[in-house]
Amino acid sequence: MRFIRRSSCHVTAAIAAFGLAAFPAFAQDAKPDAPKPTLEVSNRLQEAQNFFNQGENRVRDAKYREALEAYNQAIQLNPTWGRPYISRGSVRSKLGDHQGAIQDLDQAAQMNPTDAMIYAHRGSARFGLGDTAAALTDLNQAIVLNPNLAAAYVNRGYIRTQSQSWDEAIADFDQALRVEPKFAPALVNRGFVKLQKGDRQAALNDLNEAIKLQPNSAEAFVARGTIQHEIGESETAIADFSQAIRLKPTLADAYYNRAQVNAKLGYLEAAETDLTKLAMLTPDRAIVFHQRGMVRAALENSEGAIADYNQALKLNPNFAPAIKSRGDLRAASGDKEGAIADYSQAVQIQPNFAAALSERAELRAKLGDRFGATQDFSAAVDADSNNPNAFENRGEARMNTGDLQGAIDDFSKAISLDSSRPKAFYHRGILLKRIGNQQSAIVDLQRAADLYLQKGDAEGYRNTLAQMN
Repeated sequence: MRFIRRSSCHVTAAIAAFGLAAFPAFAQDAKPDAPKPTLEVSNRLQEAQNFFNQGENRVRDAKYREALEAYNQAIQLNPTWGRPYISRGSVRSKLGDHQGAIQDLDQAAQMNPTDAMIYAHRGSARFGLGDTAAALTDLNQAIVLNPNLAAAYVNRGYIRTQSQSWDEAIADFDQALRVEPKFAPALVNRGFVKLQKGDRQAALNDLNEAIKLQPNSAEAFVARGTIQHEIGESETAIADFSQAIRLKPTLADAYYNRAQVNAKLGYLEAAETDLTKLAMLTPDRAIVFHQRGMVRAALENSEGAIADYNQALKLNPNFAPAIKSRGDLRAASGDKEGAIADYSQAVQIQPNFAAALSERAELRAKLGDRFGATQDFSAAVDADSNNPNAFENRGEARMNTGDLQGAIDDFSKAISLDSSRPKAFYHRGILLKRIGNQQSAIVDLQRAADLYLQKGDAEGYRNTLAQMN
């Protein structure tokens, strides 16, 4: 793969917590006091046991729909046996049928209200439905009934990460590791939280240990790769994402993160390949087509980029970033009116979209609508008051409308946010000279000349010297 120019695409690779942990396999129910069944009943119960075992084996192979059928048979043959309801509830939750899972687990709870596993699984299913409070209640109950259930601590900690209760989450992961010192999901999730708290090395240590314990965990490699990217080891991050893909070729997060890092490093063709694979795995995710569109735009494949933006908008008509990106391509091709229409649509959907406001302002200025441009730049400043570009752009617009003092104020604000901006010093120097403040003007122009020289901008340097002379 050849090295190509760096992309201007925004990289948004993100680590996600490992997620809800799997619970250990269920043991067979023992019923020593039950009366001896007839031969016919005994055969039926044994057949139910066989289907149940078959279901457990299918779960281990991640063949969840086949497992579901096996549990259905077990329940049909022995409807008063609680274990298949718990297992079927777990599988239904994995398949996204959280409501069906809760029904199964409710049935199991009626049969055996002291089984911690029931509440642990039901907590996971309730979290899948978005009922965080009920999920925590169930997980708390599971821990009361079985204080040594490591997966319950991990799942409670994971739920707490969703509300950024970092310290409480770490306490749960720590407890899970006290109960089961080599429980990799606890290490992965704790690593995620440590990264959020800014302790990158500790996060990396947890992920390294998790991978030692579970060298075939694709999710652990994705998590470690993201940390590597965060600490500036992008090539190492790509290696981790690639290993995750080797272990699990359908892991969408691995392709997404590798694409983002490839784009940042300038490996645009590789990023496009990853996003194309991701689009096949997740054809209903608008963000994937938007990301690929930006990469294709950087590769100067405008037709492909427009097609991707349109597909993203077909999936999500209110996806403002995709509309703005389409406007960027139209502006680059000279279709200023089409671009303004796109920027206006993006702003209508997302009124504080500073980038769309700034781009529309620049086009309005080029079309001679100076006051419209100033209004847009002002809106961009209101939307992002810590962006020096917004103040510098509004300063230029105000300068063009004759508002010299307003322009000086904007250039001053831009400089206060970023003191390495030669254009802001240059324009402020020109305006200060215009209003008669020669001494301050010379100071600003000298600073602009120094910055242009540092940046290797010969034209800016010559123009500034000419103004000083």
